Amino acid sequence: HEAIGMKVPVERYQPSRRALPERLPAIEYEPEDVVRWVDQNGWISYRGRRRKIGKAFRGTPVALRPTQIDGRLDIFFCHQKLASLDLTEQTELKPVHNVPERVSTMSPV
Repeated sequence: HEAIGMKVPVERYQPSRRALPERLPAIEYEPEDVVRWVDQNGWISYRGRRRKIGKAFRGTPVALRPTQIDGRLDIFFCHQKLASLDLTEQTELKPVHNVPERVSTMSPV
């Protein structure tokens, strides 16, 4: 507690002055994006295959975008890349390991 003047966190807490909107804006993707909705168990389907995205994204749309590599797609939530998908392999989703802890849902792509 030395860093906060020997006080407990509850004594230092202050509510944010910024108000949350009643409703977040709709997530929009580019017309060329392939959009899939994440189901309740965290999966999407693409070209007859099911892929795990994660339960944190259930009920939200994600965008699949082709890359420079033939048969490879990147999967995005808003502007944040979540994973890569290689259609030439029969393996599971390849996660991206440098995703920041916080993903903003406020700014659509």
